[in-house]
Amino acid sequence: MATVTLRNLGGSVVVAVPKKILSLVDLKAGSQVRIGVENGRVVFEPQTKPHYTLAELLAKSPRKALKPSRRDREWLSGGPVGKEAI
Repeated sequence: MATVTLRNLGGSVVVAVPKKILSLVDLKAGSQVRIGVENGRVVFEPQTKPHYTLAELLAKSPRKALKPSRRDREWLSGGPVGKEAI
């Protein structure tokens, strides 16, 4: 356990967390954490961004969004219009 000093910075109080401790929980400058109090202790909880598969994203999409529009169908079925290599 490390001992650090809280410092004033503008209208906030900041704590400098040693890099060695941050590396133990895979955090770095710019990482987002939740902060709270549990049993009289200040607790920082890393916030991870959710990772979705394509199937999960499509499952949450409205059915209408999954169907190509008339304009998209025309574009997809159209042939070359210039000197494209096919």
